Amino acid sequence: MTMTDTPRSALVLGAGIIGTASALRLAQAGVATTLIDWQAPGAGASSGNAGSISEESIVPIALPGMLAQVPGWLLDPTGPLHVRWRYLPRAAPWLARWLLASRIRTVERSSAALRGLLHGAVDEYHDLLGPQEAARLIRRNGQLILWQSDRQSRSERAGHDLRERHGVAMRWLSAGEIGELEPALAPVFARGLLLERHGHLVDPLATVQALAARFAAAGGTLRKARVAALERGPDGDTRVVLEGGEILQADRYVLSAGAWSVRLAKALGLRIPLDTERGYHVTLKGLGGLCTRPIMHGDKAFIVTQMAMGLRVAGTVEIAGTDAPADYRRAELLLEHARAMFRDLPDAPTEHWMGCRPSLPDSLPVIDRMRTAPDVVLAFGHGHLGMTGAPATARMVRDLVLGRRVNADISAFGAGRFDHWRS
Repeated sequence: MTMTDTPRSALVLGAGIIGTASALRLAQAGVATTLIDWQAPGAGASSGNAGSISEESIVPIALPGMLAQVPGWLLDPTGPLHVRWRYLPRAAPWLARWLLASRIRTVERSSAALRGLLHGAVDEYHDLLGPQEAARLIRRNGQLILWQSDRQSRSERAGHDLRERHGVAMRWLSAGEIGELEPALAPVFARGLLLERHGHLVDPLATVQALAARFAAAGGTLRKARVAALERGPDGDTRVVLEGGEILQADRYVLSAGAWSVRLAKALGLRIPLDTERGYHVTLKGLGGLCTRPIMHGDKAFIVTQMAMGLRVAGTVEIAGTDAPADYRRAELLLEHARAMFRDLPDAPTEHWMGCRPSLPDSLPVIDRMRTAPDVVLAFGHGHLGMTGAPATARMVRDLVLGRRVNADISAFGAGRFDHWRS
């Protein structure tokens, strides 16, 4: 089969939210699609996030003014961003690129690209899930960002400027207005920002499972297996090698294995500066009625969300790779912060979790066809925005696999965009 032919089959590697949504769109387009992961759909990083559908989250993580904060992050193991010292030599190139990405020209390019990727995500989720599951899983009450401090940092001001330029639907709130919207909060916040178009998922894992069920109903195949390699075979064709030696082939491949994508892509000559921002959460099981929308603590960089299973407190960034053991003291710290945030946070059984966000320095994913293997479509690196970016990514992946014209500018998501950056 040539690249100009319509593909009949596809293998999607990785059953997180990106891979599962992409596999669903391919199956709906009539492609015989197999979704492969060693875990059940959604069991990795997709299961433990804060559930936000942040369709106007157009502010990159790296912003002007952050360089001055790096020494503090390195020294404070309880801060919102921590780099484990043993991992620092490996993390240094990524961190250097991350600091380069805070230059205003890169920030503005990333912001514009995020606007295009995320806009309309709530409505697209309704289409992906169907009316019954959408009603069960989606809420649209906006999202709050709250600050205890009166003073805006340089990076915060840069974020507000970006929102204003892109016409983000937002409303500033006084301390009194915050209390009226969320009466369970302690009166500790001086100011707030309501992002009015945002929504959230009350159960991220159940969302991925619902998409996987729709995928299977559309004729897709779920395969539980661990992929050992994505490579060129002796005949020059791309192939997937499973642990145990079984070889799978298809007309097209989608690499959406999250933080493990770069390991699989190396055999095909792809080098991408992806690292893992490890995130933690603590869920207070059974607690309800504490907030009506996701609430981000802007000073301490964590978020609380009312979910079906309880109150989830999620956040922080730990740079330590994919293999280091979890440090659940970071989850306990989140719980301490949450107790100070609410007037009265009842005791409840807690569940701790750590997951690996696949992140690129400029806060943009890779959504592209691989230059060295055009039958492979890349879809990974969504960082903090995987749940929000999944619907549009799935649509773009479908069009790339089918050879259609993508109805969006995806140039900012190209795999080669870091070629000119210094290592």
